[in-house]
Amino acid sequence: MIRYFLNLAGRLSLLLSVSLLASSDVLAQATPPGFASYKHVRAAADDGAPDGLLRIAQTPDGYLWLAGDALYRFDGATFERIDWPAGSGKRHASPSALMVSRRGELWVGLRDTGGVAIYRKGALRAIPMPDPPRGLAAFAETPDGTIWASSMGLDKRLQRLRGSRWDQVDDTLKLPPGYVMDLVVAQSGRLWVALSAEDGGSGALALLDPSAARFQKVDVQLSGRPKIALDRSGALWVSDSIGTRMLFDSIGTRVKSRAVIPPVPGIMRASIVFDRNGGIWGTTGATGIFHIADPLAGRGSSGSLVHRFGAANGLTSDTTYAPFVDREGNVWITTESGIDQFRRAAAEQSAAIPADPANGLAMARSSEGSIYIAARGAVFQIPPNGIPTPILKLRTNQVSMCSARNGGVWVIEPGKTVRLDKERIRILSGYPGGGAKIACAEDGAGILWLGLATGALLWRDQAGWHRAEGSLADLKLWDMTTGPSGDLVLITPPDIAIVRGRHLSTIKLAPMAIGTPWAAMSGNGPAAKDLFISGSSGLVRMRDNQLHRLDEKRFPWITWIRTLQQTSDGKTWLFSRTGVYRVATTDLDRAFDDPRAPLPYTKFDALDGLASTVQQGGFAGPQSAVAGDGKIWFLNRQGTAFFDPAKLQPNSLPPPVTIRSLASSERTWRDPVDVVLAAGTRTVDIVYAGLSFTVPQRVQFLYRLDGVDDAWVDAGSRRTASYSNLGPGRYKFRVIARNSDGVWNRTGATLTFEIKPTFLQSWLFKLLCAAALLALMWLAYSLRLRTVADRIHLRMDERTEERERIARELHDTLLQSVQSLTLRFQLAADDLPGDMPARASLINAIDTADKVIAEGRDRVRELRSQQKGDLEQIICDVVARLDFDPAVVVSIASTGAARTLDPATLEEVTRIASEALFNIRRHAYASEVTVEIGYGADLEMRFADNGRGIDADVVKAGRKAGHYGLLGMTERARRLRGKLAIQRRSDRGTEVLLTVPGKIAYRTRTTRRGPF
Repeated sequence: MIRYFLNLAGRLSLLLSVSLLASSDVLAQATPPGFASYKHVRAAADDGAPDGLLRIAQTPDGYLWLAGDALYRFDGATFERIDWPAGSGKRHASPSALMVSRRGELWVGLRDTGGVAIYRKGALRAIPMPDPPRGLAAFAETPDGTIWASSMGLDKRLQRLRGSRWDQVDDTLKLPPGYVMDLVVAQSGRLWVALSAEDGGSGALALLDPSAARFQKVDVQLSGRPKIALDRSGALWVSDSIGTRMLFDSIGTRVKSRAVIPPVPGIMRASIVFDRNGGIWGTTGATGIFHIADPLAGRGSSGSLVHRFGAANGLTSDTTYAPFVDREGNVWITTESGIDQFRRAAAEQSAAIPADPANGLAMARSSEGSIYIAARGAVFQIPPNGIPTPILKLRTNQVSMCSARNGGVWVIEPGKTVRLDKERIRILSGYPGGGAKIACAEDGAGILWLGLATGALLWRDQAGWHRAEGSLADLKLWDMTTGPSGDLVLITPPDIAIVRGRHLSTIKLAPMAIGTPWAAMSGNGPAAKDLFISGSSGLVRMRDNQLHRLDEKRFPWITWIRTLQQTSDGKTWLFSRTGVYRVATTDLDRAFDDPRAPLPYTKFDALDGLASTVQQGGFAGPQSAVAGDGKIWFLNRQGTAFFDPAKLQPNSLPPPVTIRSLASSERTWRDPVDVVLAAGTRTVDIVYAGLSFTVPQRVQFLYRLDGVDDAWVDAGSRRTASYSNLGPGRYKFRVIARNSDGVWNRTGATLTFEIKPTFLQSWLFKLLCAAALLALMWLAYSLRLRTVADRIHLRMDERTEERERIARELHDTLLQSVQSLTLRFQLAADDLPGDMPARASLINAIDTADKVIAEGRDRVRELRSQQKGDLEQIICDVVARLDFDPAVVVSIASTGAARTLDPATLEEVTRIASEALFNIRRHAYASEVTVEIGYGADLEMRFADNGRGIDADVVKAGRKAGHYGLLGMTERARRLRGKLAIQRRSDRGTEVLLTVPGKIAYRTRTTRRGPF
């Protein structure tokens, strides 16, 4: 076996040239230098964006405002055109300047002598300007509230608004000649004005101190069309055809020794803005944009380099106008064809390492933290905090790489085995046969294993390469890795195998139901002891020979995990087909151990700058690694990319939440707060916005309409809430939102609206309906009561007729027969001698018969006639007949005008009264008895005494065992459709209350027969 060493430095220049030639076609398509760490998002006319956008601003409510052919506002999803109100007369006055005042209002400068407008309460409102210029170019506001406006021409160049008065002050304040290019207000209140000569050949800078009466011209050299801006410290910078440079520091001192950053070739006017990190972003007017990461760095440093980005790189147009940095730090560029956004990317694609979709890439990590990547015939080394550098030329693109336990990495290709360790390259003999390789791994014993596509398994020790035998000779091998304890782990679908020494053990995965095993990965956290096996349907963790599973039913995203990394900060990164997922390692452990535990995650995908997901499953070997500097490198279909966890700063700003509009019945209210809708409105559509522009697609909403929604409605990323079948009333709509990093704005936005009722929905109509319903119910009740009363009267009349028939029968038959017999007996008695004993007996019998006849006549009289007269008198007669003890005081009283009672009712009432008074006389042992008669709508009678009181058990049962008086009273009251209440008085005695409906109690002349 041939072993030799080559000095890396002696071959470096050759390898670099070979590597660059091999990757030149890929590098030509890469993101331009200086922009790899940014995610570029564009919105052109095809995407619904307006074109010709000259200015951009952001109001405190979070909206981005754009000036083009009209005024637009942008919420991250929709460009909303803001037209002038109907009848304003300025519908054709397009905006040319924007400013957000200290009060948070949007000021709009207009072309075509349109003057100035302010956006207030959902509409543009004109601010009177007596003599406006042809067009306004810029605004500025000094700390005292004075508004300054510059024109686009050489007339009326500078206007000043104090209070409510506009003044033209360019001549009054001695502004130097030239076009006004920019207005900037310093923290001290100084007003800086950049000017350009009429011919555009030179420029000037003027300054107005807060206490000065006129401008002073500053002695600085400027070219034509200069643009000025303040950095984050308050220093004044200029950018023109000379270059970009600082003129005055934050305290207003002239800077003379600062180096000039060279201009971009072909620049027309360079508007600049400073990002959160102090970098400069500038437009050129004709050749795209430029970016200077650290303008304060010394000449020649990488931070001071000017990086360019144009239409060839994806910019909407090379004709660029205004740069802007929003509240979240995103950079915006307006162009003639749309708008572009640059935001910090979570994942950065390396432009130095080319992609190879056909053959794939291979990688390995050395123990000292360097990453080695094989791509397109070269091996690149990435030292901690370093950049990818090609160090080795390969014969082919068929390469396997794995970590070497004693430092460095193994690189295996047909015919050659290479050990790379820092600057040393050790070339060893190749594996026998030269068949296509799959993957390699070095186990804990220092044995280097290599799997071939034929299924053969090879191993290498100090003596060279050997072919595995026995159970290891023929395996359906897909991939291999080294387990936490140094064992060799083989993927042999549908199972995995573990090799300890020369012993092979198989672990069955079928009970885990994770589908086809795709990758085996060792946990590499601080105390790693886990082996993870991913499949098409889930993820398995093997710890201490115990298997636990997470499946797609529980976590749908946990499938097809291609590689996994665990970092020292307690995070686990999972790379899959659908994106990269970051979870807390403790949460992952808990999810494996507790089937009910959640697993919160953060997903990274194309929205975060991820150019591609993981490589295809056909490319075996390690797919990711954590470098010594903490960066997580991984292979994808576009080459190599990395995450730098130290630079992943979450967006901690809650998204401002606004309600854009309310629409109903072909009318729309913009920025509604409290709206009154027309009577009969049934449907409303509410459009809301969460104004986070970092990743607006991930802004999530919850909304609720009080009185309609029982709980918060999870709208996801949907930005419209629609309601139908609403009734009249006052409603309150609330919406809250969270940004892409899960930070909630719990205050949200609120809209109240009222739907006026129609007449049929009004309370007056409801009251009328209720009154009508009550009247109908009362009428129905009255008719029913009258019908019942008529029935009772009819039945009583029938009873009366029956009694009269019985009386006639008794009189015509029984009484007449008995009287006839009496007469015959009398004649017989008259014929007997007076001294005969029989005659006396016969006379006594005749007297008894006369009494029977008299009693019969009384009974016939009772059957033929009903009681008539005054109820009070009848009660008096009953009391007299009952013969109360003279010591008992009986009082009878009546209220209301006495009314004639129906005879049948009078008879029943009399029987009830007789029974009540009889019970008082017999059982109460009272000294006072009170009878009250009430003639009202109903007939009421009350019988009360101060006796010993009725037994509670009798009241509850409604009768006394073996007695039927109370039961008879109740039955008589029920026949009258009345109520009888008997109760023990609180002090002493008993009270009986009888109530009979007036329709039944009082005498009426009509007898109705109805359907009831």
